[in-house]
Formats: sequence, C-alpha cells, structure tokens
Amino acid sequence: MDKLNLMNSFVHVAEKGSYTAAAQHLGKTKALMSTHITQLETLLEVRLIHRSTRGLQLTDAGRAYYEQTKRILDDISMVEVGLRTEQQQIGGRLRISAPATFGECVLMPFIAQFIQTHPDIKIDVVLNDRFIDLVSEGYDLAIRIGHLPDSDLIALPVGHMSLKVCASKAFIEHFGEPKTPQDLSSLPAVYDSNHKGPKLRQCYKDGETFSFPIQHSVSVNNALASAYLAVHANVFTISPDFAVGPFIESGRLQTLLPNYDFGAYPINAVYSHRKYLQQKINVFNQALKAYMTKECD
Repeated sequence: MDKLNLMNSFVHVAEKGSYTAAAQHLGKTKALMSTHITQLETLLEVRLIHRSTRGLQLTDAGRAYYEQTKRILDDISMVEVGLRTEQQQIGGRLRISAPATFGECVLMPFIAQFIQTHPDIKIDVVLNDRFIDLVSEGYDLAIRIGHLPDSDLIALPVGHMSLKVCASKAFIEHFGEPKTPQDLSSLPAVYDSNHKGPKLRQCYKDGETFSFPIQHSVSVNNALASAYLAVHANVFTISPDFAVGPFIESGRLQTLLPNYDFGAYPINAVYSHRKYLQQKINVFNQALKAYMTKECD
C-alpha cells in the first residue's frame, strides 16, 4: 500500500470538501477516494473525516493531520522540482512586485546577475510600495518585508533587514550626537510614511524597550529618498540598512546610537501554493536567498 498516495488523496478530499471533487481533480473514481480515506484511517487508527448529510468535515485529528501531511507533500514536491531543475533548462516570463527602495538597492543588482545565469527567464519587475493582490493582479511573486498575516500564500524567508538611525556629519556638528533614544525626540527627522508601526518609535537594549516620539520636519514615502534627505539636510532618518548602507560606507551618513537595536524584519518571497510552483519561481527564490545570505555575511 502506497501511504503517500493515501495521504495525497486525503489532502485533496480535505481541500475540495468532497470525494467527487477530489476524484475529478486527481482523475480517479469517487469510490477509490473513499477507499483511500478508509485505508488511511485504518492505518492511523483514528477518524480523520466526519461524514454526514451536510457533507464532509475534518475531525480535530483530521485537521492536525492535514497540516502535517500538507507540509510533507509540499516538501517532497520541492525536492522533485529541484531535481528536475538541475537537468532541465528553464525559461518563461516571471512577473514580480517589490517595494521600491528594496527593488532599487537589492533586487536590481541581484537580477543583473540572475539574468546572466538564466537568460531564458524574462523578468518583469514592478516597483511600488502598494500592497498588491498577488493572484488577481497577475503576479507570480511578490517581495514583502515584515511579519506577514496568515493567508493562503506561501512565504519563503529570503533574508532580513534592520533599521538604522543615521544623520550627516553636519547634523551631528550642529545638534550634537544623541546619547539616548529620548534625545531623538527633540531633533528634526525625516519620516518614512511607509512605516506601518506605532507612532511612538521603539528600540531595544539589554532586554529593555525604549519608546520615543518623532518630530519630523518632512515626510516621504520612500526609504531611499529619506536617506538622501538625511544626507543633504539637517535631519536624521530611521531607514532600512539596504537604503542607508551605501551612504554609511561612503561616510556621507553616520550611524547614531549604534548600541541600540531599532528593529529587524524578515524579507519574504511570497507566491501561490507550492502545488502550482513552477521551476522558474523556485530557481529565482533559491538564488535570491543565496544572494542575500552572501551579502549579509
């Protein structure tokens, strides 16, 4: 008896809500699907599905088993895609949505390398900070930064970013260097209006949380623009490391309060369920993850 086959039948019945719909999707008979569920329940010695006149409903054990089984089948699918990718040439169009500053600072340098290795993949990138509907708007993949709400989409962590407080040398000479997070409250700032967190900004040190308001002189909805303003005006910025990093390296910006942690957030590649995962998406995601791991080392 092929247990994986039984597990696959169970997952489709659970998702489709009926033996008939699952059987049609898999190209099997309704009777065979019912037999598979019965065989699986016998093997596990537990009831997975409650059958009634209202239809099929998962038992508590069935819901728990569904989540674990789905993960196992997804992992197997990923392995198989990876093996095929090693032996087959991949190509096609890949439509990607990404935040503007991340796209300019990180994604574009990566794609410049990626298209040399995979010239048959045609990349279509749309950079904006709007939260797009991945499926209805026709995107294959979206890059999203931060902790994500629960959804039917798959989120693959490909890296992380941290927030940095920075200002120019002229700013420090004019106002002095802040010694505590509270000192920032009285200093002029540029505010990145893409920030979705609380109005009171927070940072951390030695297990303690510090909260402080921001008195912004100007507001802009782009992290790179915020960094440019900090370079050219007497304002400080709290921006992602990938936006301010080049300015710090060149000496045009200096990090303030370097011993405090102003927050770190995951960077995720989000796409529809792995069952529909195409090789080009898998290859792109793994390459981006490897690139970002290397850049962070």
